[in-house]
Order: sequence, then C-alpha cells, then structure tokens
Amino acid sequence: MQLFDFESEPITILDNDGRIIYWGDFLNEFEANDLFNELQADSDWQEEQISLYGKRYQQPRLTCWYGEFGLRAEGGYQVKKQALPFTANLLRLKNKIEQKTGYQFNCVLANLYRNENDGVGYHADDEAILGINPVIASYSLGETRRFLVKHNQQKYPSLKVDLTHNSLLLMDGSLQTHWKHAIPKTKRAMAVRINLTFRFMPV
Repeated sequence: MQLFDFESEPITILDNDGRIIYWGDFLNEFEANDLFNELQADSDWQEEQISLYGKRYQQPRLTCWYGEFGLRAEGGYQVKKQALPFTANLLRLKNKIEQKTGYQFNCVLANLYRNENDGVGYHADDEAILGINPVIASYSLGETRRFLVKHNQQKYPSLKVDLTHNSLLLMDGSLQTHWKHAIPKTKRAMAVRINLTFRFMPV
C-alpha cells in the first residue's frame, strides 16, 4: 500500500456560528500506528506551566511544538519560541491535511495525554497571534477521548464527539469566536493519546 493512499469521506457535524468537519480513518493503519509510535518515543515532550490571572499552573498534559515556530504556554500562548522541524512523517501528514481541507498550516502543537488524569478544560483557540477566525486541524492517535463543544450563548445544543485513533477534526469559520471545546478528565482508565493541532501563524 502506498503512503497516505487511504480515502475517507468527511462528515460535517456542526455548521452554525462556525463549522466542524470530521474524517475517520484519515491515514492507512500502518502509517497511523507508525506515526503514533514515532511521536511517543522521539518528541521532546515538556510539562509546561501556564499563567492565568497572576497564578501559575502545571498543564495536565505534555506538549511539543513542531514547525516554523511555536508559542510559550507561560506567556498565555502569545510569546513565540523556536519549534522542532517537521519530521518526514509529520510533513506528509500536513501535506495531506492541506490537500483535503484547502488550508495551509505552518506549525503543529502536539499534545500527549498520558492517562485519564490528563485533559484540557473549556477554551477557544482565539489567541490574537492566530488572527481572525483561525483554522485548527486536530488529528488524533491512540486512546479514544471525548471532545466536548458548547456554544457561548447556548444558542445551539452542545456536542459530544469521540475522537478515535487516526481521525481528523477540522474547526473553521467563526467557531473559535462562538464556541468553546474541551477534552475532560475521566474516572475511567485511559491509555496514551496524542493529539496534533495544526495551525497557521503569520511569521
């Protein structure tokens, strides 16, 4: 089987005040498993702190930036820092995501959820450095985790999406203005999950 020749059909799961599109089985199984093993073993995972309202907190997950540059968590994701260069596998994945979505990306924040005690609370990827109506392409590997989405004014029902191994979720339009999303912690035992959030930031 040739690299990245598996085809899956996109599903639009939200199209109100922004849009969410989902692909299952985005890559072939071998490529997805190989990328998961590579990232888990070779990425420079860091347990960063973030400053909120004058206090510093440990993030309940590990992170690593790839691409042209990344952002420092302790600066509220506003301060640029040097990122690791794309690996060959990450670059091929990026190219396929760009081909399928029509968007361009120049960096990716990798998140490692070690177990059920790791997660991220409700937030929007609306930092000024990302520009107006930023596009986020979120690719998942490993353990299935639940993705929650809720509207800021409760104009529309909340969503629950199980992000499975080798799935892609695209968030675009004005979604980050009107909605927030989360990966909650859980009491049920969970194995490792890696999430790759591709973004475009002006250089």
